[in-house]
Amino acid sequence: MSESQLRAKYVRRFHTLDSAGDGYLDQAEVQERAQRFLGAMGEPATTPRGMAVKKGAAAFWEQLAKLAGVQSEDRLDEEAFVGALLRARELGTIGDLVGPSVEAHVTLVDSDGDGSVSLDEFLRSQSALGLPERDSRRAFEQLDLDGDGLLDVEEWQRAVIDFYTSPEEDSASALIMGGRS
Repeated sequence: MSESQLRAKYVRRFHTLDSAGDGYLDQAEVQERAQRFLGAMGEPATTPRGMAVKKGAAAFWEQLAKLAGVQSEDRLDEEAFVGALLRARELGTIGDLVGPSVEAHVTLVDSDGDGSVSLDEFLRSQSALGLPERDSRRAFEQLDLDGDGLLDVEEWQRAVIDFYTSPEEDSASALIMGGRS
């Protein structure tokens, strides 16, 4: 597994999250991204599902800041962000880093509340994030490991963890995370 490939993927992820484009990432930007996603999904931040998404984003940031060795009110530059992710990968804590956010994301996307995400629900969420439908359809097929036409939290979380731990550029996880170059 090539660390340079992972670094390149993490750098692209940093720039995806750095909405201000100033070379720094802070808690406000992580929360703004969560808020934009809620808005695109038509979910108020004040509902239980909306609050879970915001809480998941906050947990991601708290863990990321801790891994980077900074306070939560501080900001991270690209190198600190990449270093924190490499540290989480080395420690085996990527799941802890992304777990609350992924669970809240899946709960939000599961619009009918049946505990699984259908292809239509998945496509809607990926569209809200600005990802192409063709890539989203392909990703869904690859993520649906048991072939039941539905994604559950475990399948989605496995994909996000794969994104942060595998250098593969053309995997389903890279498609859903916007990680391709």
